[in-house]
Amino acid sequence: MRIYEDLRSLQSRLSVIKTVVVGALALVVVYFWHLQVVRGKYFRELAENNRIRSVPIPAPRGPIFDRNGRVLVENRSSFNVVLSAEPHANLDAELERVGRLIEVDEDQVRERIEGQGPRFKSVVVKADASEEDVAIVESRRLEEPEVGVEVVPLRAYPLTTEAAHALGRVGEITDRQLASAPFVGIEPGTVVGQAGIELQYNRALMGKDGVRRVIVNSRGVEVAEAQQEPPAPGLPATVTIDVELQRAMDEAMGGRPGSAVALDPHTGEILALTSNTAYDPNLFSSSISPAVWQALIKDPETPLMNRVIQGQYAPGSSFKVVMALAALDSGVITPNTRFHCPGYLNIYGKTFLCHKKEGHGTLNMIQALAQSCNVYFYNVGVRLEIERISKYANILGLNAPSGIDLPYEASGLIPSPEWKMRTQKVQWFPGETVSVSIGQGGVTVTAIQMARLAAAIGNGGRLVQPHLIKTLKAAPVEFKAPVDLGLKLSTIAAVKEGMAAVVAPGGTGWRAQLPGIRVAGKTGSAQVVTHARLETDKKSHMYQPHGWFLCFAPVENPRIAMAVMVEHGTAGGQSAAPIAGQILAHFFGVPPPPATTIPPPTPVLTGKPGPRPAPVPRPADE
Repeated sequence: MRIYEDLRSLQSRLSVIKTVVVGALALVVVYFWHLQVVRGKYFRELAENNRIRSVPIPAPRGPIFDRNGRVLVENRSSFNVVLSAEPHANLDAELERVGRLIEVDEDQVRERIEGQGPRFKSVVVKADASEEDVAIVESRRLEEPEVGVEVVPLRAYPLTTEAAHALGRVGEITDRQLASAPFVGIEPGTVVGQAGIELQYNRALMGKDGVRRVIVNSRGVEVAEAQQEPPAPGLPATVTIDVELQRAMDEAMGGRPGSAVALDPHTGEILALTSNTAYDPNLFSSSISPAVWQALIKDPETPLMNRVIQGQYAPGSSFKVVMALAALDSGVITPNTRFHCPGYLNIYGKTFLCHKKEGHGTLNMIQALAQSCNVYFYNVGVRLEIERISKYANILGLNAPSGIDLPYEASGLIPSPEWKMRTQKVQWFPGETVSVSIGQGGVTVTAIQMARLAAAIGNGGRLVQPHLIKTLKAAPVEFKAPVDLGLKLSTIAAVKEGMAAVVAPGGTGWRAQLPGIRVAGKTGSAQVVTHARLETDKKSHMYQPHGWFLCFAPVENPRIAMAVMVEHGTAGGQSAAPIAGQILAHFFGVPPPPATTIPPPTPVLTGKPGPRPAPVPRPADE
């Protein structure tokens, strides 16, 4: 009996042991299944990467040429010092060893390692390294095999700040770009366009990266090359800019804050484009330092903003060409319609002033444009009313982007009763129309819109699409054909005559005159503060009006249209018109205008002035 009980106890223990062994074996089988099936792909890639690694070969971006084949943007060879060991088990020690060779920013390297996507990827520890750094690293390859040198193409901008906002800049792709549709399929760390043409045509310019498949040892160091697929360079691009005219425009602007843009009035091709203050896009080609980046984004002069397409300003009296077109085309006035200017207009219980204290006398439409008489266009605005002003401004391409092939274009604003009710929940008052009629009272435009407006008047009433790209890989790029605005030929002819009188002797834009070439233009001074504030702080530069000048030439068959805006330049005839004159002189190959000559006296016009109100602050001279 005793033997039977002992045998049964032994069998029970053996059963437990068998169960444990079977269970353990089952766990081992499950674990092996997990490793080989569930995580098999991961470990196969891990093993493969321990032997073969794919190293991207950056594709050189396509060069950019001006309309005459001169280089505007190119590539140069540069050297990146990289840390290729993987994984970085002791990063501090590795960085310390690298730091003994060359100067590196350890915090920046750590940030790159933490943010890198694919495993086993070389990390750039110093971009665009000097020849001295490269020589040091190469001489220590046996002692420090994890540290190497890669040759990469780097974007170069020979013009530096000239045309910087048109050409744009490049930089490492951002997290926001990675999540957006235009950048689908692009790997983290890739250099892409960040502004201007570089961004607008990024896909065509960036090409396709190649790849080197290299054999590495257990430390992740390359020992041999297994295969190579060469990169496909980006497409060469030709832009419409004329580099010589661009230089002349930058020289004429002289670094003054503001913008200028010139275009072909028949095709919309941009001939030159300047935005001040500018920046040097070469700063972004390699890794820009945080200090330099912070200085740029915090600069009160906003050098990264393209004022030509993003700066929205009141047009001031340059808006009077819109008023003239609207009034003539709708039959509210004729070129011979006359209004008397005593220097002010009393209407709606308020006094609206002209820039000329003693008044202009009695003028017709041509004379009113030439002298930029506020009172004349107050009367025109009252008769047109805001709905018709808004309608024609929209027809002429204001209140909407021009369609230029640059990113982030602003639309400006043409106020209307519907807009005011929608945004401010209040009704429109008739007195506001009076302010709108001289380009104030909420009206904002961009320089490209005003250049396009000048082109439309010059070419006989067709609205062109401004554009910068001419060809990609020698193939022309198509844009929208000019749109006929449907304006009467007599309307266009009358406004042309008035704008020609602006630049003639006695006109507000006389400083843009050229010998032997008739120029048509319109000056403008856009207030940035109230009259009272301007009178109180007359010496403050930041409170002075912005100066405008839009023009085209020759009057008979224009070859160029342009808009110039000088921030806080006071009167447009004094600040913007001379700049435009210098640019036009270069374009036509004639002597520049005598910008410092005392203007000829204004012709005396007939008309009896009425009683004057008490003196009040006045707008700046045109």
